[in-house]
Amino acid sequence: MNEVTINKLKQKNKELIDIVIQKVRNEYENDIDLIGICGSFFTGDFHEKSDLDLLVVLNNDRGWGFSKCFILDDIGYDFYGSTWAKLEDMAKFDNTFVSHAIDVDIVYSRNNECVERFMRLREKALNIINGPMNSDLLKKTKKHLDNAILSYGQMMLEDEIGIVRKLSGDVINNLTNTVCYLNHNYFKLGVKHQLEELIAMERVPRDFEKYFNNVIFAKSVEEIKQATEILIKAVRELYDDIEAETIDMTVPTKDSLKGTYEEIWSNWRNKIQYALKHNDIFLAFSSGVSCHNFYNEMHISRGTALINLMKDFQAENLEEFSNTFSEAMEIYRHEYDKLGMQVVIYDSIDEFKVDYLGDYNL
Repeated sequence: MNEVTINKLKQKNKELIDIVIQKVRNEYENDIDLIGICGSFFTGDFHEKSDLDLLVVLNNDRGWGFSKCFILDDIGYDFYGSTWAKLEDMAKFDNTFVSHAIDVDIVYSRNNECVERFMRLREKALNIINGPMNSDLLKKTKKHLDNAILSYGQMMLEDEIGIVRKLSGDVINNLTNTVCYLNHNYFKLGVKHQLEELIAMERVPRDFEKYFNNVIFAKSVEEIKQATEILIKAVRELYDDIEAETIDMTVPTKDSLKGTYEEIWSNWRNKIQYALKHNDIFLAFSSGVSCHNFYNEMHISRGTALINLMKDFQAENLEEFSNTFSEAMEIYRHEYDKLGMQVVIYDSIDEFKVDYLGDYNL
């Protein structure tokens, strides 16, 4: 753009901002706390059809009345409000529009306290960006990765290319947020520069740009699904690496494992034996899945060995699966052995009564 066009855009924006401020002073003086310029006219990355992005912070529902959507000089404008609660979420990385809590040029405030409040939120966001990765941010990151996987699952049930392509876009959106959060960073320049911002970050999946573009350029339903799967796996691998670096491995303790082996016996052991005796394939399958989930949970939350129970399930050979189940229980019992724990087994009700009631056994 030449200088004349740039100056015309800036002058028009100034007039629009003045009109919005006048509207607020006339009708919403007690309802709107802050107005600021954000988006492309803050970063300088605008073109001749760029609209004016304003952050307008409301303090009550009445303030929504200032909102206006319109078209002027072939440019669409959307003046809408935000809330302090939403800004709080942005500053905590609970909302992906983090730039609205940082990259803002304040042009109006109801009072100095409003500006100070915004500055505190900006500082909170910058502390996350400049700080180390931590478990709290990892949890927020995992939500985006999980949403990508959920959209991928929905995609696998569809055959119409438009729906599949749309769902691949949902996957990409969640994965870009995942990678961005793994770098405890935010997008500064908007969608048109999102990919270049991502690949410039410190931690990016290998061949990310290629995998990213493969999804967009895919021509068939099958190609879209395959490319999307590869992209998800690449991002998930990066997530797993950073999670392993960030989270200290949980170590089993007597208190954390107490009763867990006995719980396996109570919930699943006898079901598996019954299923074998009566050739109840679904009971064996469902009990195995449930116990597998238990082993996973114990591995994650208590630090026990990772036990892949269902890898050896065969519907036509329940005896083999029953043996596998017993072997898995033995592996888990070794966790007790390492800590010098004894499995709680009683030979009689009287023995249980004496131990359970203790001094109250009269």
